[in-house]
Amino acid sequence: MTSGLRISFAQNYETNPDLLKTKNWYFGYGIGMTFEKDSILIDTSFKGWNYEGTAILNDKYGKLKYYSDGKFLYNSNNQIVNKNEWLRADNSSCQGIVLFESAIDSNKIHILTTSPTYSKIRKGYRYSIYDESTDSFIIINKSLVTNIGEKQAVINHQNNKSIWISTHSLLNDTFYNFLFHIDALACCPVVNKIGENYKDRFPSQGTLKFSADGSMCFNMNWNLLNYHIYNFSSEFGQFQSIFSIPVFYPYASEYDLKNKALYVVNRGTNVFKYSLQYLNVDSVQISKDTILTVEKEILGMPLIGMDSKLYISRWMDSVINRIELNNQGLSQIELKGKMSLGGLPNFNASYFYTPSIDFAYTEDCWEHKYSFEGRDTIKASSWKWFFRKNNFIDSILTKHCDYQFLDTGLWQVSHIATNSNRTDTVTKTLTIYSKWQKDILGNDTFYCQGIKPKFVLKSPPNMHCIHWNGEEPNLDEERGPIIEYNHFHKDSLVIDTAGIYYVKITNKTFCENWDTIKIEEKPKPIKPIISFNTGELASTIVAKEYRWYINDTFLFKTTQRSFKPNKNGYYQLKIISEFGCESEWSDSLKIDLSNIETITNDNHFFKIYPNPNQGYFNIKVVNPGVYQIEITDLNGKLILAEKAFIQKNRVMEIELSKGSYIVNLIDSNLNKQSKQLLVD
Repeated sequence: MTSGLRISFAQNYETNPDLLKTKNWYFGYGIGMTFEKDSILIDTSFKGWNYEGTAILNDKYGKLKYYSDGKFLYNSNNQIVNKNEWLRADNSSCQGIVLFESAIDSNKIHILTTSPTYSKIRKGYRYSIYDESTDSFIIINKSLVTNIGEKQAVINHQNNKSIWISTHSLLNDTFYNFLFHIDALACCPVVNKIGENYKDRFPSQGTLKFSADGSMCFNMNWNLLNYHIYNFSSEFGQFQSIFSIPVFYPYASEYDLKNKALYVVNRGTNVFKYSLQYLNVDSVQISKDTILTVEKEILGMPLIGMDSKLYISRWMDSVINRIELNNQGLSQIELKGKMSLGGLPNFNASYFYTPSIDFAYTEDCWEHKYSFEGRDTIKASSWKWFFRKNNFIDSILTKHCDYQFLDTGLWQVSHIATNSNRTDTVTKTLTIYSKWQKDILGNDTFYCQGIKPKFVLKSPPNMHCIHWNGEEPNLDEERGPIIEYNHFHKDSLVIDTAGIYYVKITNKTFCENWDTIKIEEKPKPIKPIISFNTGELASTIVAKEYRWYINDTFLFKTTQRSFKPNKNGYYQLKIISEFGCESEWSDSLKIDLSNIETITNDNHFFKIYPNPNQGYFNIKVVNPGVYQIEITDLNGKLILAEKAFIQKNRVMEIELSKGSYIVNLIDSNLNKQSKQLLVD
């Protein structure tokens, strides 16, 4: 690269540490271009070519690191890095590729490519990570979205730590906004169904462009013959439609934030200037001014350089245009015999934003605590922070600070910087969400052997995405079963078997939390045996609870292992474990003592069949008549009471949970008989 190391431009690292990342450009048929203080240097040693979208990565000092034509990634020595597998940007995607490095690990180069073709090999939005330290790809060409157009744009999150990468579907009306947060691409995008409805692939030929401050976005809709202006929330990655402006085949745009002017190239023949001083359709349309016209369709992509001049590529030409933004003066840059094509490099638009005051912040995801970093270019000598919600206001007198918010909701955070001549203020709205809680899935639990379990695990509400049991999105058939993004918005999981279950949740500020829960199957107690000694009935098995029955009728429950019977009859027992699991019936034991009352086991009143059942059973009586039918649980709670004439048989159909119940039948003479009902 010619003279890529000498830094000649004034750089203010306070509010824009990234301006020099735009020092070197790459485009066309292997053209390198470097911005020096008083000149533009052209380097013809670059490799590769692309009809339109290219990308270049410079470090914060302006030194070239990597560049790409969408197929190959080249290092600063013009050597191909990805010799074994091509990157999959289409060579005619208007914004086919972006490159950026992690703020935490500058050795990792992140790459996103667009290809609207219908080829399974190349199509879609794809993600790669190259590790400079090992000279290898951690990921290459991972599919993120299959139905994707040509365009993509990059802007900082309002926290000035994370970045948004936005792209539009090839068909339909969908924006996908991916957040690069901390050191990774968040797996689920923010999906906005607010774009123009693309019915074929051609509208996607127009570019997507953010304003440098991230407040607006401009979408060129090629054969729809309009461009659309959106407000953009850089806190949440959400677009809000403002309006569309008609224009003949809009291809690309650039926004001059200082002068609130939008430059639009249409069909390669004109550059139009629109004033956005007043954001209404009539004002914008009336402000339209033609600042450049050519006879042939050769005008390509516009881009403001670090010298605050507008550059416009030209298809198959040995020059590019340069326009002075203040006076619209026009000149050309000679390319030393190399040919320009339609595109210019696709940078993060925030690289060109240098406000007089700004701030960055990071969030403690377990508390309402944030760390704020003040930034200004005015060499301030004093600073102040204000934190407002409704009528509450708090303040701190430092340049940087930590602040713990009192509660959730919308907070206005203002940073003020003052020097001897001026005071500047910046205000941002922060949305504070609930603190993370531990054990979000609850405590470990169990079910009893023989019972079909059904547990519903719930994540906290209003999450951005929820991952159950380690699942991750997969849009690439080559990598396994397809799992779409909407799969990760399910806030519950139904469990019907024992195991260890896992959830990872991401909230709207992209904080992550994890939890696991263990669900066990507990064994039933072994079948109890009844003994009778010294006048007492007893269980030979120790249990937490004992449930005694006589002649199929519930008698009582107790925590005592034995008792002295006062009636003759057939006794049975069920025992309950410490986990509440119920055993099967014991064998019956007949008690026939002369000194106590005898309870017969005949069916002179009625019998139940089938028993056990699932709530559908018959009551068969010996004598026709009017009977009071009562069903209770084992605690005596009345579940059903009705009076009915029974000739011989009455069919009962009741929705009952699994377990044991008591059926009482009372005839017209108030004679009563009870039997146990088993529901399985």
